[in-house]
Amino acid sequence: MYYLFLLGSLIAWIFPRNACYAIAKFFALIQFHFFTKDRKQIIENLSAIIPDPKEREKQARNVVINFSYYLADFFRYPKMTEAFLKKYVKVSGLENLDSSLARHKGAIALTAHLGNYELAGAVTSLLGYPVSAVALPHHDRRINDFFNRRRSLVGIEVISTGSAVRSCFSALKTGRVLALLGDKDFSGSGLKTKMFSHWASIPRGAAFFALKTQAPIVPAFFVRVDKYFYHLIFGEPISLEEGSQPDEQQLIRKYIAILEKYIKQYPGQWYVFGKYWLEEISR
Repeated sequence: MYYLFLLGSLIAWIFPRNACYAIAKFFALIQFHFFTKDRKQIIENLSAIIPDPKEREKQARNVVINFSYYLADFFRYPKMTEAFLKKYVKVSGLENLDSSLARHKGAIALTAHLGNYELAGAVTSLLGYPVSAVALPHHDRRINDFFNRRRSLVGIEVISTGSAVRSCFSALKTGRVLALLGDKDFSGSGLKTKMFSHWASIPRGAAFFALKTQAPIVPAFFVRVDKYFYHLIFGEPISLEEGSQPDEQQLIRKYIAILEKYIKQYPGQWYVFGKYWLEEISR
């Protein structure tokens, strides 16, 4: 796998973006058609969102294609420039991030495995914001280092989940943007709650840090709006109801409502490949 990533980086360095996308799509479609188990799992994950079987299969195909484009753009990190941002990325809602940081508590940018979440951190960093991102370490140290080197190229401070709590507190204390993925629980300690009317386990991290530090939670999504163009959106900060007690579940439910909206709008960009739902879904 490590050598495939090296090959991908070489291709991304040599060829223009459209050629990289064509190569990525070719291999993505091979995977979609021949790796039956993976295809069925993606379709099952989408079954809670898309009732029509034909549309589910279409969007599952889009998932693997868009994920291949995501990797192609990640491999091209060394070519990431301000000119690229101006041409290919529209940014909305920066005032929400600015107003949150103005409280001097840092800000929690809460996103998901949607669109191009790696580029979300890269673009935010290139716009001049100090970004710390929590990342799950890969079991192959070489692949882990490969990803982290590219994140560092665009100024992202990487926080490993193994040392996350102390480092996250430190990042917020120093006024940084703490980027967290909030849709997939890898620890086994997430909140069991409903999303799209089905049971899922949602990470508690963002709510935990927000309640401990009073740092605002800013929903942030980086979605593909055309083959080559992206939209980075910073939503209004998530807050507790006026006069309510500190409530982790309330914060998470508010985030889920926002997440549902974006996943429903961009189902072909939701990259959750393993089993997601805590129950069997029959359609």
